[in-house]
Amino acid sequence: MEDVPPPTSMRFSAAALPEADRLAIWREEFGRKFVHLDIAPLQDDPLRYDASFQLLDTASAGLGTMSAVRCERSRRMIADCNDDILMLVPLTGRLQVDQAGQEATLGPGDALVRRSDDPGCTWSEAGHFLTLSLPQAVLGAKLADADRLRMTVLPGGSGALQLLVGYARLLFEAPGGADPALGRLARDHLLDLAAMAIGANRDAWVLAQEGGARTAHLAAIDASIARGHRDPGFGMAQVSRALGLSPGHIRKLLAARGASLSDLVMAARASRSANWPTPRASTTSPISTAPSAAATIARPRICGRAAGARDHSGMVSRRKAWNPSSSISP
Repeated sequence: MEDVPPPTSMRFSAAALPEADRLAIWREEFGRKFVHLDIAPLQDDPLRYDASFQLLDTASAGLGTMSAVRCERSRRMIADCNDDILMLVPLTGRLQVDQAGQEATLGPGDALVRRSDDPGCTWSEAGHFLTLSLPQAVLGAKLADADRLRMTVLPGGSGALQLLVGYARLLFEAPGGADPALGRLARDHLLDLAAMAIGANRDAWVLAQEGGARTAHLAAIDASIARGHRDPGFGMAQVSRALGLSPGHIRKLLAARGASLSDLVMAARASRSANWPTPRASTTSPISTAPSAAATIARPRICGRAAGARDHSGMVSRRKAWNPSSSISP
C-alpha cells in the first residue's frame, strides 16, 4: 500500500459536528484523544472552535477562534504527550493559567510559554488565539536559561514577541504549501524568533539576526507595503512607524535584497493600475530560503503531539477519529 504523505495544513471546526452531540464528541475525540486536554465550556452558549494549523516539520502554528473554555491536562493525560514547548497567545480576550503551583493572567498579545508534558489548567475567554508547538531540545539549546520553558509569561509589549507573532500570522497568508523544505525553514525561523522572545543566548541571538529576525522583518515590510501602497502619502515614515524599525535599518534590509522601499511601492502601484492581481509587494515569501541552524527531527507535530498517518477522515492522528470528513479538512 502506497504511503500517504502527511498534510502540511489542517483545519478543525466544531461546527461541522452534529449539534446534538457536538460537545460530547469534541471533548472526547478532539480533546482527550487528540490534544490530551479535558475541554469544558465556561458558558451555556454552544461550543465554538474553528482553527487552521500549519504543520512545519517538527513544529506547528495554529490560528483560530474559540468560545470561552476551560482546558485541563492531568498527569494521566500526559502519558501520550511529547515534550514540545507550547506558546499560547490570546490575540483577543484574556487567559488565566494554573501550572506547577504558579498562577498568571494574560491579556491580548501576551504569551504563555509552557511544556506540553506538564500538568496544568487554563481558562480562556472567547476570542482569537495563536498557538505554537516547538521542539524543546532545539529551542532549549538556544536559550540563556532553559528553565524559562517551564512556565513563563511574556508581556505583549516586547518587540521580539511582536515580531514572532507577526511572522507566525503571515504564514497563514502565504503558507509554504506542500514543500517540506519550506516548512522546515519556517520552523527554523519560528525557533529563532521564539528564542529571542524568551531569552536567547549570545550565539543564538547573533544567528537569529541573520535568520529568523531578518526574514520576519522583510516579511513585515512586504505586508506593510501591500496594505499601504494605495495611499498617495505612503512611504518610509509610515513603514518605520508601523513596524518600529528605523529608516536606516529598513534601507539596509532591502538593500541586501537588491531593492529599495520606493521601488517596491512603485511596483505595487504599477501592478494595481495595470489591473493585475494586487501583489504582496514582495519578492520573497515569509519563508526565507536562507537556512538556519535548527536541527531536523522526524515527524510534524501539532498541539503537543506527533502527527502520524492520515486516516480515512483526513485527520492527522495515530488514532481513529470520528468520521465527518467535513469537520477536519487537510
